[in-house]
Amino acid sequence: MKGLAISTSFAAAVVTIIMFKILDLFHFIKWNPVGFSNTFQALKDSNAFIKWGILFIIVWAASIVLYYISLLFMKIPVAITSIVLGLLIAFALEWIILDAHSIEKTIKKMSIPFVCIIILSTRFLMESAIFHAQDKPLSK
Repeated sequence: MKGLAISTSFAAAVVTIIMFKILDLFHFIKWNPVGFSNTFQALKDSNAFIKWGILFIIVWAASIVLYYISLLFMKIPVAITSIVLGLLIAFALEWIILDAHSIEKTIKKMSIPFVCIIILSTRFLMESAIFHAQDKPLSK
């Protein structure tokens, strides 16, 4: 099951990073996905590919964690849990990134395409994790 988690999370991370680049390219988000690198002195002057690579590794690690967390929600329909969990993740990320001081400011500045990408990635990971768990139970 570990190989399935790693490969599924890898695919989700690749698609998510590509979609983040598209959002950045067409200015659907008001922030830079690799803007976190400006806070670190070592990454400030590094190549853009390195910054995107580090973001990919972060998204991949978060996807692996989300893959295993989704196994806790096997009894609840995936459509409900993926939307709720995806909205919570997207809202938390936007709140941290935009550095908004209130919930109203965060909601007003949220990017709908960003929220949709997070929800789709969450749905993919949760559906895959539950399918893999039912196909190959951990008890075997």
